[in-house]
Amino acid sequence: MNKITFEIETITPMFLSGADQGKAELRAASIKGLLRYWWRALQSASDLERLRERESKIFGSADERQGGGSSFSITVSHEGALKRVKKPFPDNPIYKVPIPGKTFKMNILEYLAYGAFDSKKGFRGDYVDSGQRFNVTISVFKEAFINDILKTMYVFSLFGGIGSRNRNGFGSFSIVNAIEAYEGIRDSFSIDNPYEKKNLEKLIKKTNVTAYSSFSEGTKVFRTKKLFNTSFDALADVGKIYKNARISLEKTHHFDKRQYIGAPLNPPKESFKSILERHAKPYFIKVAKEGDSYCAYILYLPSRYCIELNNAQQHDKMFSQICTEFNNFISQNMETIL
Repeated sequence: MNKITFEIETITPMFLSGADQGKAELRAASIKGLLRYWWRALQSASDLERLRERESKIFGSADERQGGGSSFSITVSHEGALKRVKKPFPDNPIYKVPIPGKTFKMNILEYLAYGAFDSKKGFRGDYVDSGQRFNVTISVFKEAFINDILKTMYVFSLFGGIGSRNRNGFGSFSIVNAIEAYEGIRDSFSIDNPYEKKNLEKLIKKTNVTAYSSFSEGTKVFRTKKLFNTSFDALADVGKIYKNARISLEKTHHFDKRQYIGAPLNPPKESFKSILERHAKPYFIKVAKEGDSYCAYILYLPSRYCIELNNAQQHDKMFSQICTEFNNFISQNMETIL
């Protein structure tokens, strides 16, 4: 059995909990679920049945015919208690953004944390603050899948986060002992310069866009144009760009285009009702540490999720068109890596 321990350092707050919704809790099951998602994104498969079969062999399935038990297990550990805090975001004027139709401004970090944070009630519970460390140990039982697992953890650390609102940049983390942990795949991917174009291109499969978000043709990676002193500064900068990209799609109180970015979109006090089935947005905000500074990335993973809807061709075309508009706005305000 192979054991690989990843020393994790939190970059932005992690909103997570267990049975007690008011207390922050790191759970191995949650991390394994996130690994499953990123593994699937890396496959860019058109044959979903074969995809599920291999996924079950690696991550496990209740159906023995689909692979039975998992090929690995995860444990989470840390020395002493993680610092858990319950406080508002920094009240920094540079984080404030105007709200259409309102006379006051809001903290862009509160906008990004919506769901985990309520402007009137505050945080739902404690969160794990940035700058904390803990260990994730992966024990691999089936050696045939060790490269899959390592590669997935690598991509997860580049673009993913742990906990609620992780697509909005929260729960970002780095792997402190990356050189040692990725010993088995260091010849395949760069540990020192992971966000370089030539390195990221290795993740892309030259396949058509699939029915789910994946690293396929059309994948985009954007980077903030400068470095920042704090992770909050980096997140606020990319958050403003993301918010303005949404606003740029159509006029205030119009949602026909914005519903394609994430659905359903049923804004309060509006007559608009989303016609699309539930789907998560194809954009991932990630805050990364570079030396003593910070920058932020936006990853776009294309998909054709609309193909199963009524009027599929029309919706699919609209979805692609709106994502292109969205990407064009981001590219004008960030550096395009891919």
